[in-house]
Amino acid sequence: MELPVFKIREKLEKCVQDGGRVLLKAPTGSGKSTGVPVMLLETGEINGMIIVVQPRRIAARLLAGFVASLMGSKVGKEVGYAVRFDACYNESSKIVYVTDGVLQRWLRDDPELEGVGAVLFDEFHERRLASDLSLARILELQETQRKELKVLVMSATLETEELVGYLQPCEVLEAGGRMYPVEIVYKPPPAPRRGKHGTMESIPVWEQVGIVCRSEILGLDAQGREGVGNEPRILVFLPGAFEIRRTVELLERSSWSRGWEVKPLYSGLSPAAQSEAVSPGGAPRIIVATNVAETSITIDGVVVVIDSGLARMASYDSRRAIDTLTVGKVSRASAQQRAGRAGRTGPGRCVRLWSERDHGRRSEFESPEVHRIDLAEAVLYLKSGGVDEIRDFRWLDAPEEDSLRRAEDLLKMLGAVDEEGKLTEIGYSMARYPLHPRAARLLEAAKREGCVAEACFSASVLQGEGVFTRKATRAQKERFQEDGDRSDFELEWRACEVAERLRFDPVRCGELGLHARQAREILQSWQQLCRLVGRPAIRRGHVDMEELRIPLGRAVLAAYGDHVAVRTSRGSLACRVVGGRRGKLDQGSVARDAALLVAAGITEVEGREMSVRLSYAVRVEEEWLRELFPSGFRKEEGAVFDEVARRVVARRRVLFYDIPLEDKEGGEVSDEDAAVLLSNHVVSGALRLKRWDAKVERWIARVGFVARSMPELEISAIGEEEKKLLVTQICMKARSYRDIKDRDVWPALKDWLSAPQSAALESYAPERLELSNGVVAKVSYEEGTTPAIALKVQQLYGVKETPEVSGQQIQVQILAPNQRPWQVTQDLSSFWESGYPQMKKDLAGRYPRHEWR
Repeated sequence: MELPVFKIREKLEKCVQDGGRVLLKAPTGSGKSTGVPVMLLETGEINGMIIVVQPRRIAARLLAGFVASLMGSKVGKEVGYAVRFDACYNESSKIVYVTDGVLQRWLRDDPELEGVGAVLFDEFHERRLASDLSLARILELQETQRKELKVLVMSATLETEELVGYLQPCEVLEAGGRMYPVEIVYKPPPAPRRGKHGTMESIPVWEQVGIVCRSEILGLDAQGREGVGNEPRILVFLPGAFEIRRTVELLERSSWSRGWEVKPLYSGLSPAAQSEAVSPGGAPRIIVATNVAETSITIDGVVVVIDSGLARMASYDSRRAIDTLTVGKVSRASAQQRAGRAGRTGPGRCVRLWSERDHGRRSEFESPEVHRIDLAEAVLYLKSGGVDEIRDFRWLDAPEEDSLRRAEDLLKMLGAVDEEGKLTEIGYSMARYPLHPRAARLLEAAKREGCVAEACFSASVLQGEGVFTRKATRAQKERFQEDGDRSDFELEWRACEVAERLRFDPVRCGELGLHARQAREILQSWQQLCRLVGRPAIRRGHVDMEELRIPLGRAVLAAYGDHVAVRTSRGSLACRVVGGRRGKLDQGSVARDAALLVAAGITEVEGREMSVRLSYAVRVEEEWLRELFPSGFRKEEGAVFDEVARRVVARRRVLFYDIPLEDKEGGEVSDEDAAVLLSNHVVSGALRLKRWDAKVERWIARVGFVARSMPELEISAIGEEEKKLLVTQICMKARSYRDIKDRDVWPALKDWLSAPQSAALESYAPERLELSNGVVAKVSYEEGTTPAIALKVQQLYGVKETPEVSGQQIQVQILAPNQRPWQVTQDLSSFWESGYPQMKKDLAGRYPRHEWR
């Protein structure tokens, strides 16, 4: 059957002939990922290799294999791929599928992309930062040096208006999508249920999947599977590997799924396991996948999609400088992509595990990565490519200023740029590595410290997910510890050696709490990094983690100086990190008893609750900090307020940025310093003077009224600063809260005014006022308002004019017999004329015992 995208063959050929840029919008099932590269090749218009850029390694590998089979050749010949750790192509390959990270490195090593005739950006709607940067650089290359280079941007769901303007001049094409309808069904989770401890708990997503999957299988069995092919597939979308494992376990032990294969599919699996999940043939199959199956990958026979509507999303909090890993709701565009998997070869069905109302509230598209991730690597990459002013770069979406500033500050700390933002010699060296600047700085520091092989291994661990499984216990990790260990990288090295001796057997490794595939990838990455730093001959015997513990620790510190941490208490794994951050150290860390450590990994992870995890820790020494970051130290000497004892003490502190490394108490504190510190805490509300009551606030309001109404008396109003001065006076000769909490405050207040001013206060702002009818009323003063009295109407009989204080008419709050306000006025004569008759009419009947005139 011909793919829908082939219908635009002639238009595509004409566009390629007429211009160098094409924007193709084609929905799921159109065949753009496999058909467009082949059509371009067949036009004969492309002079050189066709590069197809994919956001994921799994897609690049599988698509290359599929297209190679279509063209009747083996992968690596006419069609190949290049992904991290794995490349299978040659100089004569016509079509090569690559990840966006690989393309970035190619552009760094060969800015003119010699031998490349066309670059196709597939699934561009995912808006990965590497794709954005590569597209911008290729457009510039095309405009300046390679006018014959063809550029195609392909997307399934994307707002194209902004992109068309960015690509101008460009041709816009649109291809049809799948030919079969997909029924959308919403099945939100049931209401939360009461758990073991009496708390309300939501049903886990794997249980939701199990319920829906059972129903769908029974439905397919009832239909006799007519029209769905002999090998139907159910594709389940879940946020991550943990949820996938729980779902696979549930499905495999369920009686209703007998006869169905259950296959996981996520990026962490081996290439063989990934291929097995999507391969044709075999029994009916349930494929439980992350969003790697959302686009590009061809999975034949999918008749049902069960979509959790969730994805595990990595992002970066630039304010706190913390990587975050949270489970979030996918956009409507992603949900559409997922549903489309069910309509490629016949009518399908998509069951969404959320409500239709929830669907309408979701964002339309995913947020571009440029707004979500750490920009330090991108800034270093651009500066090394000759972009001096990052803000002037050809951004499709400009990054936020806070994120850019944080990235630039980090590069300065690492020594990659100078104070003027220019790349330094070490910055140029760091840019050679396909790594985050921190890892690149680690390798550069390792050259000086003489621990290159060990640092390459540590950088490989930091790039991956670690060799220990999520379920590895502290006891399992301690099996790999030795006396004198200074870093968690030593454990990882020994664990990788064991995994290698076990030939990376997943079962035997799993029994030890080790992840076989991750161990293999870490060692592959290690050797690749060794080659990058010019040490290709390094072998296992050349690594000495024990002998080079201190040099490795110093190298890690050079790259992670802003990750220095101290534990908050000896009995806790909670740590305080530079920059006001806090987190919890891994339980199995060798640095759990260290006085001072650096955590190479700081990640906020969403589980039962949000927590900041400190991982890959190294014991460090204070003298290392002084040598590498001398400007980070400062001393504080003097009086401080002890929050626990609630008293002022003399203290000497040595801080590394904002972390106290030394904190000693002792010495004398002057009366003035103690009074100021105590008053600060009183004014802030942390401490309370019991005798500073409502009466005091009324007196302050009276002073303020006289200061405003009669400035000629030269009485100063008492604002916040003046209150602080008064409180400081009250706190003189005190050292603790116990000394001041019951102190009389009036002596200090009365000293604020001279004797004539005190007399004027009583005269011009009296606490009580005698009215013309002989009634004495209490006058209320509040800051910024007119003085007021509140009386029942009967108490105002005979008072024709509004009373005055300091020549100003006051507010009169007229109360009904039930003491509730009836009217507030500054015009009593008007009240008696019009307000009172109405009041009498409304209330006299209800309150006959009260006098009504």
